[in-house]
Amino acid sequence: MIVTDGPGHAMSPPVQEPCYRSFWKITSTREVPELGPGPRRGVLPRRELEARLDVWATEQELDPDAATRLRASALLYHDHHDAAHDIVQDLNDVEGALIHGILHRREPDYWNAKYWLRRAEAHPIYVALGRRLPQLVLNAEQQALAKQLTLPGAFEPLAFVDLCEETERRPALDPSVVWLRQVQHAEFEELVRFLVED
Repeated sequence: MIVTDGPGHAMSPPVQEPCYRSFWKITSTREVPELGPGPRRGVLPRRELEARLDVWATEQELDPDAATRLRASALLYHDHHDAAHDIVQDLNDVEGALIHGILHRREPDYWNAKYWLRRAEAHPIYVALGRRLPQLVLNAEQQALAKQLTLPGAFEPLAFVDLCEETERRPALDPSVVWLRQVQHAEFEELVRFLVED
């Protein structure tokens, strides 16, 4: 299709920003989510976040099912656990179980998190995250943690729950906690990528 900006002036249609990138443009925060429930500074109020998501989903012409799962993910990313839970408790698919598991892991309700994550253990995001994890490793301690999380290759969500539980009482600036938060952020990124590209 050719768009004109007047007689004799043809121009290309505007290039739409990739869906994945535009999602993070409206939802990114200064800090990545805590392993626990938060709330942290800098998250958007629920109404503002949902208004942004409504406009974005319409612009992207998203499938309603994908939009629902992305809304739950964004709400959870911004520490709106109850609102995210209201959505995922009615989802009966593997993505709903995955988001449900992340939510309970952050609550923290580790047993319940494992219950839900077992329903999503073989999810494609964990293969992608297993390949990506070495890029997040900067030192020997992180390498040891990464090994725990990627045996036999794909990311192991239940092992991640165990590490979150082991580090629960450590201070926020503990290097292991800081690194695990980066891993959790990467998990959110891979989930969003899957939902917008699927």
